[in-house]
Amino acid sequence: MENKKIPVLCSQEHCTACAACYNVCPKRAITMQEDTHGEIFPIVNESLCIGCGKCERVCPEMNVDRLERNGKPEVYCCWLKDANVRRNSTSGGAAYAISAAIIKKGGHVWGAAYDKDMYVRYTEANNLEELEPIQKSKYVQSAVGEAFQKIKQELDNGDYVLFAGTGCHVKGLRSFLEKNYPKLYTLDLVCHGVPGQGVFQKYKRWAEEKYDIKMTDFVPRPKRNDGNELGYYSLIKSENGGCIKMERLDNSYFVGFQRNLFLRSACHDCKANGEQRFSDFTVADFWGLGKVEPFNDYKQRTLGISMLALNSVKAKALFPDISVWLNCQKRSYKEASISNHQYYKSAVPSPRRNEFRDDYERMSWDALADKYMRFNKKDLVLYGIKKFIPPICYYMLNYWRNG
Repeated sequence: MENKKIPVLCSQEHCTACAACYNVCPKRAITMQEDTHGEIFPIVNESLCIGCGKCERVCPEMNVDRLERNGKPEVYCCWLKDANVRRNSTSGGAAYAISAAIIKKGGHVWGAAYDKDMYVRYTEANNLEELEPIQKSKYVQSAVGEAFQKIKQELDNGDYVLFAGTGCHVKGLRSFLEKNYPKLYTLDLVCHGVPGQGVFQKYKRWAEEKYDIKMTDFVPRPKRNDGNELGYYSLIKSENGGCIKMERLDNSYFVGFQRNLFLRSACHDCKANGEQRFSDFTVADFWGLGKVEPFNDYKQRTLGISMLALNSVKAKALFPDISVWLNCQKRSYKEASISNHQYYKSAVPSPRRNEFRDDYERMSWDALADKYMRFNKKDLVLYGIKKFIPPICYYMLNYWRNG
């Protein structure tokens, strides 16, 4: 085709790897490729491109007025009635309850799960047992792949679908679909930001070599057998069934994540946060619970409590089907946003982020961890508190410290 117009895609500073452009391309002229910093971006093959412009049209970051936000949310604190399922959830299990409500309607749930090589990809669940791999936070960006195309097929068939992902990927899905589907429900999380998969894979290779294992799961915030949350180590599960506690410098990936060393550039100027969201539901840990209105059940705090925001009319209409799985109390957005700053503002990049990016490709993970992720005095104090005092005391101290 002569005189075709080669598309100009979103800049790397603003691209969220939502893959709407990749999914909409009729000629597979766009591929998602990893750069030298371990992050994926769309690349156009000019020889295959026909210049149709669909990729530019569906990009949510290039068309900022394309999607409307929902109105003011109804906010709840909640936790699952089923203690066993709650134990396998990151906080109180609100996302599981929403997923269960959709599955009970014969629908499909899409969420982030590790594949056999420990890459995180959006994966489909069609029954309650299949939800387990997509429970718990992953602390790495999920690859979209062709998930959006499959979701569209299910919606066009008249099925219920829940898509659970980051706010930017919710925007990507809605923009790709180009119309509203009454049976589509979207769920985003209060997102700290996402590292690229390449960074996690570098950490994974280091851990596998150090401990002579094949990693099958990484749990940044595990819970004890009694369901109490732990904050001083991450957990690696191996192919032979063993588990390894990753503490202090061995837990360097988690430390780097918390310090915002290797989040995507777009995460530092997030266009999906705020009180009024693009998603139907928003979930998070309810860190600020009790700081506006009293909440005295400290035992529930140590087991994990979710913040659940109903952002849309659809979400509020579905809530009766969700609440049968949950213990709930109505709260406020003000309380939900206290100590949960990424609800309404972007993560601040580490002052050493650019230096880390320069070193990332040429240095081993050991060297990177030693240079950028060592504990300072504050880290050592918090590590000792979390490790040696009972969870209830830590939560009371944290409550006092945050006012």
